Amino acid sequence: MSKKKNRYSSSIEGGDEISTVYGDLVTFIMMLFILLFILSYNEKNYENFFTQMNVKFGGKKTESQHSISTDHLLVSQFQNFIQKEKLDTQIQVLVDEQKIKLIMSPTLLFNSGSAIVKIKGYDTLKGVSEILKGVENPVIVEGHTDSIPIHTSDFDSNWDLSFHRAMSVLKYFVVDGHSPNVFSAQGFGEHRPVSSNETVLGRQKNRRIEINIIRLSKVPRH
Repeated sequence: MSKKKNRYSSSIEGGDEISTVYGDLVTFIMMLFILLFILSYNEKNYENFFTQMNVKFGGKKTESQHSISTDHLLVSQFQNFIQKEKLDTQIQVLVDEQKIKLIMSPTLLFNSGSAIVKIKGYDTLKGVSEILKGVENPVIVEGHTDSIPIHTSDFDSNWDLSFHRAMSVLKYFVVDGHSPNVFSAQGFGEHRPVSSNETVLGRQKNRRIEINIIRLSKVPRH
């Protein structure tokens, strides 16, 4: 009788052990899927997920968290706009600790030697303007050229041309409803190159319009 009882007890204990291992395995698989789901989010959603979880569990959403989240959203909107309009060869988005920079080829907006926005250029500026609405950060529009001397009676130098191009972009944003209090324009001519002016490709990179959204928070260093 005792032998039967012992065998019965061992069977129960073995069953409990298997159930425990099975339960742990199921929990592990579930947590793995949750982790993969989170990692499949893009960077913006990843940040928002943990911010929201922090708030739900009694934490407070800090101004820094809100600003960083807004930065991610702005970058994502610019990237989606570029992809949708197929402008990846003419517009770039760069981000550093100080600003979000939208770099635009001047041929997208202007004819050679001109500071008057082309009709097609207005469509591009309209898309950028819509994304910037609601942004209260300072915005600096910069004009840049290559080092080849300009040949036009409208401008004395590349410096003049770069400034008037920046002003044309700024004026569009203000007319479109943006506050002039946060916008400013600067022209640098050929004096702030990002590449060598000795090559065609280098000069092409140096000719640019930059729209700089000054960040109100810094990217945390890892």
